[in-house]
Amino acid sequence: MRLERREMSMIRWMCGFTLKERKKNTELRELLGLEPVSLVIKRGRLQWFRHVERRDDGDWVKRCMLMENGDIRQR
Repeated sequence: MRLERREMSMIRWMCGFTLKERKKNTELRELLGLEPVSLVIKRGRLQWFRHVERRDDGDWVKRCMLMENGDIRQR
């Protein structure tokens, strides 16, 4: 939520618009040719996950991902 607000404030600043001018977020993104930062972050996470999935089963990152924690205590 805060990330989207901060992103839009920077986009408005880059375009030279203020909140009083009531421009839609989609219009401003199209003007600069940008996509939402949340989508960029999700895409990066998916790329990392695919990278880890392709690794050998003996690799430490893959072992950590497949590790199960059976020692969970209740509060």
